[in-house]
Amino acid sequence: MGDKEEIVYVPCIYRNTAICKPDYLATIDVNPKSHTYCQVLHRLPMPNLRDELHHSGWNACSSCYGDPSKRRNRLILPSLISSRIYVIDVGTDPRAPRLFKMVEPSDLFEKCNLANPHTSHCLANGEVMISTMGDPNGNGKGGFVLLDGETFEVKGNWEQDGHAAPFGYDFWYQPQHNVMISTEWGAPNALIDGFKIEDVQAGKGVRTGNGVPAP
Repeated sequence: MGDKEEIVYVPCIYRNTAICKPDYLATIDVNPKSHTYCQVLHRLPMPNLRDELHHSGWNACSSCYGDPSKRRNRLILPSLISSRIYVIDVGTDPRAPRLFKMVEPSDLFEKCNLANPHTSHCLANGEVMISTMGDPNGNGKGGFVLLDGETFEVKGNWEQDGHAAPFGYDFWYQPQHNVMISTEWGAPNALIDGFKIEDVQAGKGVRTGNGVPAP
């Protein structure tokens, strides 16, 4: 068990609001003994508009237990709508994170035929896996993008060719039991502009749970 957190990182979203500004990552003081307790210490704006930052994850976590070379010094921020992935340096100055790398949507499109990244988790082998919700055209396609855990280059797909789920959403895995649980939501082109019952009737949106073996 690690030490109690003194700061937390919170993605803050402007998309679908009247404010035309980039989403940003807020660093918040959660140390009750601090004179800045519950205050925002730092804001890191993304370099683009309307990304819709989503479920963040680390470059290394408990699945890498026993490997002293791994450090939790990079925060992975998938963007659900723009399909960008931001890698944030939180190791150099934890209270003032900075942009380390940006993975462009074209990398996901060309190397994986996937888009709309949703949830990021680190893997025990040092890679980072990110679930996706669609293909480059906005159709439903549940797949998983693999990033190199050091360079954060797109390595390819985790799922085998032809075995993508109809839809994608969140996931979690338990390496000791060789099990991963994934869920489904709907097609991105049925979600971008808000809920419409016609999309459900057309089969563009579901939400179910699926258990699949981990690699």
